[in-house]
Amino acid sequence: MPDRDDAETETFEQEWDDEEEAETGAGHDGDPDVLLDVPELHVEEISLHVEDLQARVSLRAEVLDLLKLNVGADVSLGRVELDIKGVQAQALLKVRLDNVAEMVGRVLSTVDANPRILEQLTSGLDAAAESLGSGAGRVAGELAEGAGDAVREVGESTGKTVGDVGESTGKTVREVGDDAGGKASRRTAEGASPESGRGSGRAGRTVQRGRTARGRERQHGKPP
Repeated sequence: MPDRDDAETETFEQEWDDEEEAETGAGHDGDPDVLLDVPELHVEEISLHVEDLQARVSLRAEVLDLLKLNVGADVSLGRVELDIKGVQAQALLKVRLDNVAEMVGRVLSTVDANPRILEQLTSGLDAAAESLGSGAGRVAGELAEGAGDAVREVGESTGKTVGDVGESTGKTVREVGDDAGGKASRRTAEGASPESGRGSGRAGRTVQRGRTARGRERQHGKPP
């Protein structure tokens, strides 16, 4: 069973051929779209001077395994002078745009009568736009996922570093406190107790001596 698109394509071609035959039967004058007419041309003098003209021609022919013919030419000109004097010309340039306008009108009429042509043309653009959109979405998702992973890694590393620093700081403070307390205890036990004991003993002996002297003075009848 023939496809519907193929049938429509054949219909378009048939309509196009019918329009061409109708225009040909209507009768155009056969003039080209662009015409340059030079009815009169007069030249008084043309002079051509050529210097250092070199030409090299190479020819290669093969008969077996079919005929092969290679021809090459190398031409070089050192200096060329072309003088044209006394030129008189009459020219007419004709540009016909009727055929161009008719072609544009036929295309628009065909598209207007068969809008499915535009659907087929724009379907490729829609697919390309969807591909670009999906590709951009995937790239954006991958970038966002990579950024999230990087942020999490930085946060974890920062937290771990802060924890390590806090633990080290606490340990250092405890060690400094223990060291200071030990030194203070040793200074109090080793320095203050013996000296204080010796001072107290000396003060006790001094008081005892004073009391003994006063007792002796009282026994001898001297006023205190």
